[in-house]
Amino acid sequence: MKTSKLSFIDVFSGAPWEVMLIMNLLQEANVKAEVSDAGMRVSVPKESYAAAARVIGGRI
Repeated sequence: MKTSKLSFIDVFSGAPWEVMLIMNLLQEANVKAEVSDAGMRVSVPKESYAAAARVIGGRI
């Protein structure tokens, strides 16, 4: 069976409170995301990049 590793793309970088705000917005929109770099970056799978950009686009 083939396993695939997801490629993640950074979609936001900021202060920890900003990162949590963005994470909440993405979760509400059902976009899978993760926090990286000691809580300073939000990354999404490349397949979810367009959806994340639509969610974040009007709010930053």
